[in-house]
Amino acid sequence: MSISITIDSTDRSNLIKWDSLSVEQNITNLVDKALFSYRKYGSRSYVPQVGQEVIIYDGSSKIFAGTIQNINEYVESGGGGVVYDIECVDWTYEFDSEMVAESYENMTIKEIIEDIVDNYAPSFTYNNVSSDFLIEKIVFNQVYPSRCLKRLADILGNYDYYIDEDKDIHFFFKEDNTAPYNLQDDSGNYVYKSLSRKIDGSQIANFVKVRGGEADGDTFTDVITVKGNDTKSFNLPKKFNNLTIELDTGGGYVNQTIGIEGEDSFSTVDILYSYDDKTFRFNSALADNDKIRFSGNPRIKIIAVAGDSASIAEFGKKHKLIRDNTIEDKDTARRRAIGELNVYANEIENSKFKTYTSGLRAGMNIKLTSTIRNADTDLIIKKLKARPRDINSFVYEVELVSTRKYELTELLKSLLEPDPLQAEDNEVAERIELDAQTVTIEELIEVINAQEIDEDVKIIEDITKDPLGAGVEPEWVLAEYIPSPYPTDPKRVGLLDNSLKLY
Repeated sequence: MSISITIDSTDRSNLIKWDSLSVEQNITNLVDKALFSYRKYGSRSYVPQVGQEVIIYDGSSKIFAGTIQNINEYVESGGGGVVYDIECVDWTYEFDSEMVAESYENMTIKEIIEDIVDNYAPSFTYNNVSSDFLIEKIVFNQVYPSRCLKRLADILGNYDYYIDEDKDIHFFFKEDNTAPYNLQDDSGNYVYKSLSRKIDGSQIANFVKVRGGEADGDTFTDVITVKGNDTKSFNLPKKFNNLTIELDTGGGYVNQTIGIEGEDSFSTVDILYSYDDKTFRFNSALADNDKIRFSGNPRIKIIAVAGDSASIAEFGKKHKLIRDNTIEDKDTARRRAIGELNVYANEIENSKFKTYTSGLRAGMNIKLTSTIRNADTDLIIKKLKARPRDINSFVYEVELVSTRKYELTELLKSLLEPDPLQAEDNEVAERIELDAQTVTIEELIEVINAQEIDEDVKIIEDITKDPLGAGVEPEWVLAEYIPSPYPTDPKRVGLLDNSLKLY
């Protein structure tokens, strides 16, 4: 057994500063990272480049694969060599090189994933994708492939995914993602004294109230009877959506057109409605005994309550109030209340341990059974860090969290995201590609030296004497003048003290 690292398909293990090496796996669909330093001395020619492939082995097992994302270069003090601190990310970065713009109808999740991979990430495979769940319709409009997988997993609720070191996609039922071994007092697969547990009872809550925003209630209809002859403004019992108003002045109910107070005017509508003030008004006062019938969906406050009788019997009633105005329907409020209750009705456990045994992965389910610790707990590997124990082996630091707490985290994420089945498919999916190339332009300039040319030039002069006729005096003018037609026009420009005289 030994540790080895290949960079750009070449074994570079002898160049690595082993005390700088670490590998971090995060839970399932989150990005994994690797860090290490390389010292370059003298004639060593290799210089790492962003985008090069990196694979880290524990013996024959790959524990990380991905590409170089960041490089920090500096010179060591005291005349040392050049050092490169290298940060790598797993294959998710490459998997998300393009964005998916597709609409799928009446296809299984497995078929959808296969199509996404074939068209947007063809260097990846899907040998471990398993789901024949039929999707009637789902739209991905400029969505990264990893987010597409996340949305498909959210539809099923109890599925997840990750990309392994061989660029193969695993899409699976969460409960099937079990660790290759569990933790027991005598199992010998972990450093016994490294296992520590934190049992947190400070946040116990077994009676949870969720107060959300507002939602549309059931359709409500009522009638207002006008009293007197001087009222044109009326109050509603609540804020209403989908409001309709009819007026009966004695001949039966007639539907009224409704505008928004402050935006519309009585020139185009019959009634102006102020949603926040819960009022509406007519342009003119109504008559005594006129009837107004209104109908719509009143806005009601969302409140959900959940309690755990067993926890209340053990710990007494522990209240918890959650205010979240983003919750706008009763079902979401109930889910939030039950999710909080499932986690906080009893103590929460966070544990960690070290092991020299490989095979674990973040996101796996692992069971702790200990007679000495009086523990029988289902946990999830939240994070896994690998560091060299020596040049031949790793020590793995494993962080665990109770499954209930993890499930609440996933629930809160899903509440913040849109329904994975809803998307606009009437947009135009435009693909823009940049073709950057180097263009070489050659310019040929021919220089011609000056040459002396010896030529005879012949000049012919034509002189007309007395063009107006012998003895004919021109008509002298003071301004510039061009004779037209020449030479019969007698006017000529005169010169003072020459052809002209001043008297």
